[in-house]
Amino acid sequence: MSKKEKNMNKDLEAEVRVQDTGREQSSVADTEPKAKESASDALTAQEARIEALEEENKRLAKELSDEKESFLRKVADMDNYRKRLVREKEAAIQFANERLLNDLIPILDDFERAIDAGEQSGDIGAYADGVKLIQKRLLDVLDRNWGLKRMDDLIGKEFSPHEHEAMMMEEGEHFDTETVLAELQKGYYLHDRVLRTAKVKVGKPL
Repeated sequence: MSKKEKNMNKDLEAEVRVQDTGREQSSVADTEPKAKESASDALTAQEARIEALEEENKRLAKELSDEKESFLRKVADMDNYRKRLVREKEAAIQFANERLLNDLIPILDDFERAIDAGEQSGDIGAYADGVKLIQKRLLDVLDRNWGLKRMDDLIGKEFSPHEHEAMMMEEGEHFDTETVLAELQKGYYLHDRVLRTAKVKVGKPL
């Protein structure tokens, strides 16, 4: 190869190197804005995510506040309801016997009139009859309105430990079963249940 050809090859290689260097620099120059753009996009996405999380946090905080307020209102309502029930129960207990007392007041009036009449007339027989009428009226009211019944006509009946309480005992061969001989204190039923047993004298077979 001639000297001239060698020089031409060197010049050609130098030009190729210059072009390669230019392309490399151009490539680097093109990559830098893309890298910056990519980093900017990543930062924007992160900020958007943070903002979304902050909004979610605010929403959850508001929901929690609303639920807490609702819970406190319900607790207050329940407390007020409980207090109202207590007041109503106390009132019911306090005035539970109001109807009974309204039934008894007229009978107390009858007793006062009977006492006044007995003191003015001095007629013991009339006074006793008046008291018997008042007793009958009282028993009728208690039976009709309250279910209170007396145990009547016990003498001669068979002794019942469920209804009677033996206060005295008399033994005899003429008794076939334990029999009520005398009534010492009245017994009472409340509807069909024994309210107070009758105190009685009992005849017992030998």
